[in-house]
Amino acid sequence: MIGRGTLISAIAAAGVSLALLPSCNSTGCTENRNAIPQAEFFAAGSEETITLDSLEIVGVSAPRDSVLSAPGTEVSKIYLPMRPTADVTAWSFAYRWKALDDPRLNDTITFAYTSIPYFTSEECGATYRYRIDRMDYTRRLIDSVAVVDSMITNIDKVYIRIFFKVSESDE
Repeated sequence: MIGRGTLISAIAAAGVSLALLPSCNSTGCTENRNAIPQAEFFAAGSEETITLDSLEIVGVSAPRDSVLSAPGTEVSKIYLPMRPTADVTAWSFAYRWKALDDPRLNDTITFAYTSIPYFTSEECGATYRYRIDRMDYTRRLIDSVAVVDSMITNIDKVYIRIFFKVSESDE
């Protein structure tokens, strides 16, 4: 039979042993784990950022609902996610302002990329990085698109600059 003092000593020893073991991080992974390129909007021919309120951005052939921006929402920057299981992602830009709400004016930006598995950390695990290999876009109301950095990581910064025609002189 174990005496009361021996039992208390055994519990205390177990508690000390557990305290010395590496513990789980109670805060978990707090850093941005996803590599999602951020795009910022500019007026064509300038460095002036613009805000659009009638823009609908939707994934082309996306597997689920992929509306990133709905008309009526002011937007000057947007995240354009890529799929790690694909090597091409395309986004449709539709202008829903009454004078421009015509499917013939819709633009598409297509990114061809390589998905690169990347070990972030023990707490955060693995994620993907993307290297943009090629980009194509239509030029209806989009004037031009610039890739600022082709290696998309989990650093929250602008990777893509989209220049819109904002006046008839831009055409």
